[in-house]
Amino acid sequence: MKMEKKSFLSNIIYRKMLELNKHFPIYDRLITIIMKVLIVDDNQDITGLLSKFLKAKGFENVVTNDPRDGLERIKEEKYDVVLLDISMPEMSGIDIIQTLERERILKDQKIVIFSATAFTTSQINDLLKKEGIQGCLKKPIQLNELLTAITS
Repeated sequence: MKMEKKSFLSNIIYRKMLELNKHFPIYDRLITIIMKVLIVDDNQDITGLLSKFLKAKGFENVVTNDPRDGLERIKEEKYDVVLLDISMPEMSGIDIIQTLERERILKDQKIVIFSATAFTTSQINDLLKKEGIQGCLKKPIQLNELLTAITS
């Protein structure tokens, strides 16, 4: 319960800081202590770029290129946002979502899914109906859309 309140309050504080940042750029540096993001994607180039971008924007982030490691990290630690690639070899993002759902911890997450693979609107809508799935981005990821997905 405390973790849920922290994450909820973190998001409120973060949004207020974004508003203040328009007038007082110093608040941009304070975001680092607010949001923690987990990036799970098998492509090291993508995770490296996303990590650098998020760090530059003040987000603390953790990267894993191993979906099994990503699943364990989600189970062991609370992240404000998880960026999850759907199409990974051996274990897909769908497998991770299904495992979290079976273990009844999906609803406690804020997961933004992304993929270069074309999914049907129906497939995307089915995923977005799941409590804990907050958004869907298509690769190549537009950075402004990424920020919006993380902070909304």
